[in-house]
Amino acid sequence: MAARIRAHDWARTPLGPIPSWSSRLKLMVEQVLASPLVASLVCRPDHILIYNDPAARLYGAHHPAALGRPLPETWPEAYPAVAHHYERVFAGESVHVPAQALAVSGPGQVFDAYLSPVRDARGCVVAAHMIGFEISGRLRAEAALRASEDRQAFLLRLSDALRPLSDPVAAQGVACRLLGEHLGVDRAWYVAVDEADGIARVERDWVRDGAPSLSGEHPVARFAWSLDILRGGACHAVDDARTSPLVAAVDRPALAALEIVSCAGAPLIRDGGLEGALCVTGSATRPWRPDEIELLREVAERLWAAIQRARAEAALRDSEERFRQFAASSSDALWIREAATLAMEYVSPAIRTIYGVEPEAILGDPKRWAGLIVPEDRDAAIAHLEQARRGEAVTHEFRILRPSDGAFRWVRDTDFPLLDAAGRVQRVAGIAEDVTESKQAAEHQSVLLLELQHRVRNILVMIRSIAARTGETAGDVGDYRDLLEGRLRALARTQVLLTRAANAGVDLASLIRAEVEVQAAREGQFTLAGAGLLLAPKAAEVLTLAVHELATNALKYGAFAHAGGRLAVAWRVAQAEDGPRLLFDWVETGAPAPLVPPQRQGFGTTLIEQRIPYELKGRGRLSFEPDGLRCRLEFPLRQGDSILETDTVVLSTTIAGGSLDMAGEADLSGCRGLVVEDDYYIATDTERALRGAGGTVLGPVGSEDQALGLIAREAPDCAVVDINLGAGVRFSVAEALQERGVPFVFVTGYDDVMIPARFDAVERLRKPVEFRQVVRAAARLCAA
Repeated sequence: MAARIRAHDWARTPLGPIPSWSSRLKLMVEQVLASPLVASLVCRPDHILIYNDPAARLYGAHHPAALGRPLPETWPEAYPAVAHHYERVFAGESVHVPAQALAVSGPGQVFDAYLSPVRDARGCVVAAHMIGFEISGRLRAEAALRASEDRQAFLLRLSDALRPLSDPVAAQGVACRLLGEHLGVDRAWYVAVDEADGIARVERDWVRDGAPSLSGEHPVARFAWSLDILRGGACHAVDDARTSPLVAAVDRPALAALEIVSCAGAPLIRDGGLEGALCVTGSATRPWRPDEIELLREVAERLWAAIQRARAEAALRDSEERFRQFAASSSDALWIREAATLAMEYVSPAIRTIYGVEPEAILGDPKRWAGLIVPEDRDAAIAHLEQARRGEAVTHEFRILRPSDGAFRWVRDTDFPLLDAAGRVQRVAGIAEDVTESKQAAEHQSVLLLELQHRVRNILVMIRSIAARTGETAGDVGDYRDLLEGRLRALARTQVLLTRAANAGVDLASLIRAEVEVQAAREGQFTLAGAGLLLAPKAAEVLTLAVHELATNALKYGAFAHAGGRLAVAWRVAQAEDGPRLLFDWVETGAPAPLVPPQRQGFGTTLIEQRIPYELKGRGRLSFEPDGLRCRLEFPLRQGDSILETDTVVLSTTIAGGSLDMAGEADLSGCRGLVVEDDYYIATDTERALRGAGGTVLGPVGSEDQALGLIAREAPDCAVVDINLGAGVRFSVAEALQERGVPFVFVTGYDDVMIPARFDAVERLRKPVEFRQVVRAAARLCAA
């Protein structure tokens, strides 16, 4: 441009030849030529144009003819838009012209320009200096960026609106409303396509200004022209359905009936088939932009993702609710652990009953669960858990100490792995069952079986003895049969009475009446007098046979042998030095002839005078008076088991807890013991053992600072101290206890050589220690 300016015939312009230009004008021309930006001078009086190379490239076909010509003549159509800016500059102002649309080399050009006045030596404005930026590309980029930002902002708003929704139909409604409002259409809807049934189902749509809704089921054929395009995976965009070649003439009336002129749709293809589509329509012609169709496609994908998520969440909620109801109703406890750390993630409410803790108490760290297990069973329980973590299913049993009531319980755990899609163990789950009662029942059944064997043998021995002794006094076979049958029936009646009384004892009056009524001719022949009294099973067994023998003898030789005989039975309880005693009198009167004592001792006499003293520790005496037999029985009322009882074994109500079971150990009531131990299990087990013996525990604590703080604040009666609390062998806690005169015992795995001589008098318990030893040591310390 410098060469062109030098070669130009300026004499033909109002500026005149270059030598006549003022030094200031020449300087401004040099600045214009040196500028890397579009730069020009518009000189008065005719607005003569001088410009540089960047401007020349911008002017295109107007270059080089524009050089030295009046600006209004070069761009007669464009100049009026900027004329007023130049007038302001010639009036002495500096002017900024932002984003000025100006077609200097074609349509669509936009400039950002700065105009400033150029003055001569007298201060008069002789030219306008312009520096310009052609910003059309930048504006287009900014517009595209704004559109992209608007699009992203809309998609974010859509995602935020869809995220909390758990109902697939509600998600459709929200997406269609937001899309319809954003695009300014009349109707937006999601349609699910069932090709097999030929049904297109619209569950929720959005309409503007009362347009008819499309909700419901429609035959696929109604949208045939649209579905043909969508099946191929392409979007369709119809600017005017009345003239578009995409819409067959036969389908246009149906669209017109729905007031659809413009429409667009995006398909959802899954597994090679058309799953559905997202559609928008308008009642006027609309030229669809590519970015609008792309937005429609993105919204369709996000809506489909939201629908699938909502369906999955609904299915998950249903599944979780079924699981929750199942877990809440199960008497067994269900649990799930994270495989990597074995941290408990879930436990069902039944854990409260079985373990005696709230479910939250054993969530997280597995030590919380393991700490409830008695020490002897703990390692095996953890080892079985490790087996499940390695992919095995295992069933095992262990004992726990239930905090809620201090009871030891047997738990049967079935542990099994839960695998992810790749077959890796992701979690470990299990079912815990309290089997204490079943184990007790099995043990009880075993004891009952042994007891039954014992009693059957004893009964057989008794029957053999009765049979043998009956044979010694029977006159013939018939007599032997009658005597033996009567005695066995008496035993049977006793067994019936014991069963009815649930082995608690036998009513004495019922026992006597049962035997006497069998032999008496009528009820008026006998009287029974005495207070209500329950005989112990053993006493009932012996007394039944005695009364049977007396009643049988009365039938043969005494009161029941003729109509005029009478029997009076009376009993009472008298207090003696060894406790209450039963006094029993059997008195017969009205014998038909003077009663003669037998020449030899029979079964009944032996029973009364020998068995009663031997088994019941009492006395029995028979006297044969002229008018009838008299019998006096006397024995202490003591508890005793009979071989005729059906159940005298008492079921144990507790399960022993190994070294944590302090039953029978020293009573630590009133003793406050401090436990200093850094191992969690040893610390908590020591605490349980001391509490189980009735003591109060301070701590346990696992560090020196905690121990020293407790010693300073509290006043323990004794202490159980480990000499290594994770920081090596240290004796600051022992020294603090000695200073305060608190007796203590070391529980340690170290040899004596590690303990200073100043602690020679301190008792040492070696790990692994029996917790009974700890309790006994604490009892000695507290007593001292």
